[in-house]
Amino acid sequence: MTATIQDTVHFFDIGVGQRGLRALLLTVCAGALLLFYAGNLALMGVNMGGSQFRGLNQREAMDQAQLGRNLVRGEGYTTRFIRPMSIWRLNERSRWRDPMLKNHPDLANPPLYPALVGGLLYLVQKGDMAAPDASPPKPDAPVTTSQVVKRVVSWGLWKWVWGGGVLAWVSWLVSRAWRLRLKRGEVAWHGTGIAVCLVLFGLSWTPKTAFEVGPLEAFTVYGPDMWIVYGLGVPLTLANGWLTYLIARRLFDRGVGVMAACLFVLSDTICQYAISGLNVMLLMLWAGLMWQCLVVAQDLRVQERRPVVAVLLGLLAAFFVALAFLTKYAAGWLLLPLCILGWRMWGWSRGRWMALGMAVVFLAVVSPWILRNVWVNSNLLGTAQYTYQLQTSPLRGDTLERQLSPNLNAVAMRHLWHKAAANAQSLCADGGWVFGSTLAAALCVTALLYKFRRLQVNRFKWAMFWSGVVLFIVTCVAGMDARPDGSLAQAGNLLVLLAPLVTMYGTAMFFVLLDRLQLHAALWRTCVIVVVVLLAALPLMMRLFGPAPDKYAYPPYYPPKIAQAAGYLTPTEFMVSDQPWAVAWYGDRRCIWITEKPEEFYKINDLYQHISAFMLTPITLNRRFLSEVMLGEWVDWSPIIRFLNFPKDFPLKEGTRLEGVNMVLVADRKRWPEEASPPARGERR
Repeated sequence: MTATIQDTVHFFDIGVGQRGLRALLLTVCAGALLLFYAGNLALMGVNMGGSQFRGLNQREAMDQAQLGRNLVRGEGYTTRFIRPMSIWRLNERSRWRDPMLKNHPDLANPPLYPALVGGLLYLVQKGDMAAPDASPPKPDAPVTTSQVVKRVVSWGLWKWVWGGGVLAWVSWLVSRAWRLRLKRGEVAWHGTGIAVCLVLFGLSWTPKTAFEVGPLEAFTVYGPDMWIVYGLGVPLTLANGWLTYLIARRLFDRGVGVMAACLFVLSDTICQYAISGLNVMLLMLWAGLMWQCLVVAQDLRVQERRPVVAVLLGLLAAFFVALAFLTKYAAGWLLLPLCILGWRMWGWSRGRWMALGMAVVFLAVVSPWILRNVWVNSNLLGTAQYTYQLQTSPLRGDTLERQLSPNLNAVAMRHLWHKAAANAQSLCADGGWVFGSTLAAALCVTALLYKFRRLQVNRFKWAMFWSGVVLFIVTCVAGMDARPDGSLAQAGNLLVLLAPLVTMYGTAMFFVLLDRLQLHAALWRTCVIVVVVLLAALPLMMRLFGPAPDKYAYPPYYPPKIAQAAGYLTPTEFMVSDQPWAVAWYGDRRCIWITEKPEEFYKINDLYQHISAFMLTPITLNRRFLSEVMLGEWVDWSPIIRFLNFPKDFPLKEGTRLEGVNMVLVADRKRWPEEASPPARGERR
């Protein structure tokens, strides 16, 4: 009995149990920090900053969120954010010759992240995801598969099932540890399983989220927005932190892994991406899993053990790149450095077959989605195929996507070069913030000039470098969305996917320099490490304890007013706006992006679909009068935008200014009361 107690104490004192408790403590602290960063917390009645999340403020995030909602409603992969270019694509370049505006298929986004968002919202809503215009099922109608799934998801005892599962799993784990039967490799798998059960318990226990934007006086943050951050952004960030630790521990040692994971989570840039609602954290997860597979495969190759497992891990890495492609098309370019690295790892004779196998796995995974695109619009990537032409000098801003008859021959090679050069200058000016931390980026550059002892470390160092070169070129050519004011998150920036590798190589270089100082006292080494971590986390701390940001992402997004304007339309009517992604998400109405020319607006209204309303927001009304309205992207609409003087033949006659914001709504008839006010809370729009 005494020996058993001593062994147990040893297990929790210096054994696997101690490391597990430390890992649990660090994970809880990191999760609490991210929740404090996103949530609205106050200490002793004093708002200490925090609450950095003000709702979604990125076009791509809102677009993919409404796609996920439509998907789980049973509407298929359709969108309420309708681009004139996709109307042209379906009407003239597809086999259908039909714009399909009422069930408009999305041609711009891959499916994986919207499906993940939709699944999360479906669980939160307990299966209650009916569309605004959906009619209740008839009593004598046959039971459909979706109704069966809804009944299963909405079962009221799920919270007890998952809660009891957590208690049973933890009890079994403790009993194995008490009897010293717990092996080192089991802890991570048990921890992951318990964490998944806890997440499912939380989703089944929480009440349903209202998909109605509350009135102005009660509005804080839209409920589904919060779930996208708390249910996806924060957990995916923690998962990426764990992957950073696991990869760094295998390449270097445990100390480098812990510090690299801390620097990653404490990066202000990473936290901004975590609360942005973008798919970047999911992309980073696929990239991290790819690197982890390759690192383990390389170790097996060096040790000459389990060659079949090493090959399978290499093919699994290609599978994760395919998932990255299905999350964001441009991320598929990671296949190029992956195949080159696989060729080198398996030698010049066998490596070519390995690279070929990786390409085959990639194509096998992405082929169903490519075939769907070809079937719908006779194009491999839909409108995303023309991304490289956006933001070039002949097609200013988003002009291409707003054209009903786009001129695809207007862009020459010199225009692409000018666009790529401008984007490269922007990325270089951002410096280390692109990778999450200036300190880590600077140390990583130093690590490129340093030769480590292990062959694997040097090989992956240069694989990281060439991956960065590929992603840099792709980002410059494809372009990036404008960064919202006060945010470091930027849609389209692929270089941030290398943030975990940059952080761990920068951390490894820091430990090399620390060893050169010959600080033999453990206390002094710990003090230096703590000071460096605090310096790296200083921007995050300044943002957290600085002035609290406004509760709205305005300008240009003001969800209560967007929902108010959309509420004047029935669910089957259409609107035209300069921020249709926000109308589709917050207003839940079909909205067409305002066309480049007024003549195209007339064509849509006369030939395709009656337009019931037309809304202008700060995206247009806050433009520079001379350079952007009179001579820029909005020149064709300048007679209207200058003085809001609509021509006599304009089909919409009645207009109003939404009170308190810089938004104008014009409709086919007077749809609002004398004193425009949002619909009553709970009223169906």
